[in-house]
Amino acid sequence: MPGALAGPWILLRKFFPMPLSHYIKLFPWPENSEQTLAYSTRRGSYALLPGQLVTALQQGQEVPPDTLGLLERLNFVTPDPSQEKEDIFSFNQRLNRLSTVLSLAVIVNMECNFQCRYCYEGTQKDKLYMTDRTAAQVLAFINAQTGPQIKKVILDFYGGEPLLSSKRIISLAAALRPVLQVRGVTLELTLVTNGSLLTPRVVNDLLPWGLTSCKVTLDGPARNHNLFRPFKNGVPSYDLIVRNIKECCELMRIGIGGNFTRDNYQLFPLLLDDLEKQGLTPDKLAMVKFDPVLQTTDRYANLTFCGGCASIEETWLAEASLLLREEILKRGYHTPKISPTTCMVDMENSLTIHYDGTLFKCLSMIGHKEYACGDIWSGMKDYRQQYHLDHWQKEQKCRECVYLPLCFGGCRFMAFQRDGHMAGVDCRKEFLDATLQDMLLQDLRYRYGQGAS
Repeated sequence: MPGALAGPWILLRKFFPMPLSHYIKLFPWPENSEQTLAYSTRRGSYALLPGQLVTALQQGQEVPPDTLGLLERLNFVTPDPSQEKEDIFSFNQRLNRLSTVLSLAVIVNMECNFQCRYCYEGTQKDKLYMTDRTAAQVLAFINAQTGPQIKKVILDFYGGEPLLSSKRIISLAAALRPVLQVRGVTLELTLVTNGSLLTPRVVNDLLPWGLTSCKVTLDGPARNHNLFRPFKNGVPSYDLIVRNIKECCELMRIGIGGNFTRDNYQLFPLLLDDLEKQGLTPDKLAMVKFDPVLQTTDRYANLTFCGGCASIEETWLAEASLLLREEILKRGYHTPKISPTTCMVDMENSLTIHYDGTLFKCLSMIGHKEYACGDIWSGMKDYRQQYHLDHWQKEQKCRECVYLPLCFGGCRFMAFQRDGHMAGVDCRKEFLDATLQDMLLQDLRYRYGQGAS
C-alpha cells in the first residue's frame, strides 16, 4: 500500500508542528477504529495513519520530524497553507512550463461502419476523409509545434472509425517519424477504435510506425452491446470485436472501454465474466473502464436517444460507478486510480486536429464552429475566453473546494450540453462525496489486500 505508516509511532527528541493540507480527506478505517484513512486530492496519495497522529495534527501539536517529512512528501501536511493554495491555483501553468510532450488527437475521417444509438458525433458522421492536401499541412503544423522542449509527440487517432483510414495513419507516421528522429523526438501512436477492423494484419502494419496501444469499446455483454453498437446494416458486432481483441492483445496494449446507461449498467459485470471465459484475463488487457453515456442536446445530437446521463449529480450514477469499479477490480483487471487529472483545454501542448484541418481544444467539440480555435494553415488563436480558461477561479465554491485538484471545474463538454455554453463549472463535489471513500477502500482491498471483503 503506497505511503502506509507501519509499526509504532516512535517519538524522537525533536518535534515540529505542521498544519494539515487543505486538500486532504480523512475517513474512518472500518477495520480498526484507531486508524484513519488519509487521501491527498492534490497528489492522489493515500495511507493508513494512527489515530493519535491524526489527532495531533488536527490540534496543531508537535510531530516527530521523520514522520512529518513523510507526511509532507505525501502532501498530507503543508508548511504554508497559503502557498499550497497558490500552488494549486497555478498547477496547470506549471505543468505547461514543464511539459515535454505534444499530444494531438487527430480525426482522420468522419465515416463509421457502426450505427451506435448514442453517438455524440450524431449527424456529423458522413463520408468525410482527410485529404492529401490537409495531411501535408498536418505534418507541417506538427513540425512547427514541436519546439525544442518537446521530447515526445503522441498522435491519438479518432474517427468516425480511424481504422477505415489505416493507410492515412501510416502515411502520416512514415513522413513524420524520420523528421522527429533527427531532432531526438519520439513518435507514439494510439487509437480509439470500435475494434471491428483491428486485425493482426492491420496492427502489424502499424506497429513499425509507433503504434503502442488502443482503446476498444464494448457496451456490456453481447446482447446489450449488439443493441447499442451494431454495424450500419444491423449485423451484430460483439463476437467479431472480441475475436479481434483476442488475436491482437499479445501484439499491443489494448484497453476496454464501455458506456452504460441507468437501465443497463447492472449488465456490465456479465461482460467481464465473458471476457474471462474467452481467455481475455486481466494479464491480457491493459485497462478496463466503464463510463456513463452522456445525453447530448446540441444541434448534432441523436434526438431519438434519451437514455444518457445529463449531469454527474444524478444520484444513480454514484451507485453505478461504485458497482462497476468494484466488479472490475475484484476480478483483477486494472482500472484508473482516483488522482489529479488535466483537461486538454488547459494544456497548451494538447490539441484536436479535425479531418479538415480545423483546430479545437476539446475533442468532443469537433464540428462546433464557434469553438474552433484556428486551423493548421493559420495556426492557433487565443482561445482563453472562447473556452473559459480558469473559469473555476470565478467560483468561490471551487477555490475553497477540497476536490479542486481532481476537478478544476469539471467537464466543459458536459457543461456545454447542459447550459449551451462553457462558462459554468460542472461541479463534481456531490459525486465525489458519495464515492471517494468507497473507491479508496476498493483500491486498498483489491490492489493491496488491505481489509475484509
